[in-house]
Amino acid sequence: MKMTSPARSGPSRNRPVLQLLSAFVLAASLAACSTTGSSGGSNAPATASGEDITAQSVDQQALAATIKKTFLTDIPVSDLDPVVADAMAAASKPLTAEQNELFKTCLQQGSCDTGRGSLTVALAMQSSNAWGNIFRGEATAQALAYPQVKRIVYNNANGDVAAVLANLRSLIAQKVDIIVTDPVFGGAIASALQQAKQAGITVVTVNTPLPGDAASSVSAQVPLALCELYTEGAQALVDELGNDKSYALYTGIPGNSNAAEWQPCLKKVLDGAGWTQTTEGFTQWTAQGAAQAANALLASGQEPAAVIYDYTTDDFLKPYIDDRKTPPAFLSDVMNHSWLTMIQQAKDAGITPKSWLASSHVWFGRFGVTAGIKIREGRDVPAQVPVRVPTVSSDSVLDTNSPDIPSSVPVSSLLTPEHMNIALAAP
Repeated sequence: MKMTSPARSGPSRNRPVLQLLSAFVLAASLAACSTTGSSGGSNAPATASGEDITAQSVDQQALAATIKKTFLTDIPVSDLDPVVADAMAAASKPLTAEQNELFKTCLQQGSCDTGRGSLTVALAMQSSNAWGNIFRGEATAQALAYPQVKRIVYNNANGDVAAVLANLRSLIAQKVDIIVTDPVFGGAIASALQQAKQAGITVVTVNTPLPGDAASSVSAQVPLALCELYTEGAQALVDELGNDKSYALYTGIPGNSNAAEWQPCLKKVLDGAGWTQTTEGFTQWTAQGAAQAANALLASGQEPAAVIYDYTTDDFLKPYIDDRKTPPAFLSDVMNHSWLTMIQQAKDAGITPKSWLASSHVWFGRFGVTAGIKIREGRDVPAQVPVRVPTVSSDSVLDTNSPDIPSSVPVSSLLTPEHMNIALAAP
């Protein structure tokens, strides 16, 4: 998940502290380990079946368009896991006037009632920034599409692992039915996830893969295939730029679970092509942190062939546009719409940046909501739902940019521009 403090992730922590905390709480979770499966906690009864929105029950043209917008390329429905396909089906249905009003109300409050259904869905947010706010909006819209959902509950940990643990335990005390969360802190929160599952709550983690030995702490995972994404992206760099080049590598916080998943896969490809890493940096996934990292790279005099960062790389490109110089190539799994605008500005200045991105996976909360509802109703959901997000060139998606879309919205959100603005303004 793209978190910050107060943007994409938590405040700076050194790696030993985070690893020590992770080891401590993970040991506690393993001591209380229970079996996995496609249901909630051992005491979780399935709810009465409600409307089951499936890939077969919606308009097929709308579904195909939603899939293309989500993954930035055409993908046949048959190639998607059934849970993912059904989630896309729910996302393809426009909200009704009543649901639109609920969307506005829900995002202004810590919880909201829909006036129907029986399930309480909790979105345990790690922090609040543009990515996190849009993630919350996406998951809220998904929950509102299901008549089974009675109540939506939110909490936010502001990027602090202790607050994440406290908030998860608060949701347990509230006896919610479903928890959807992005486990950026990995094994460090496994004990709280395990407690929720044992309390009969259906726990679905999304986006960030859990460590293998923490998988039993949840009902299901819907992780992004980060290794495959960055393997593909690294190969695109090699194919375009050749062998024996250099690169600068950045992520948010030291020891985060996202980077631990994708960086080894990226390095395997680049090392195999004779590439060398010139620098490594940490931005806290904040605009300030990214600007500082970009300024430090520029001041160092280093000229890497590529800059690789798991958030939008605007600050790394801007100095090259200002100086009318050829920039390095760029690779990221999350770019904001401001990046597409900046690419066009570079072209207007006679510069043609080479860059690759993946659809920002800001919509993974939708998969978690759909999986949680299916599990509560006794439908089949695998312990791990596979989701592969392809890498594409920035040029191939320039036409998706629009002045109606706020610049800080990740490429590509499934929300309408009106809903994007509501989500970004949410407290």
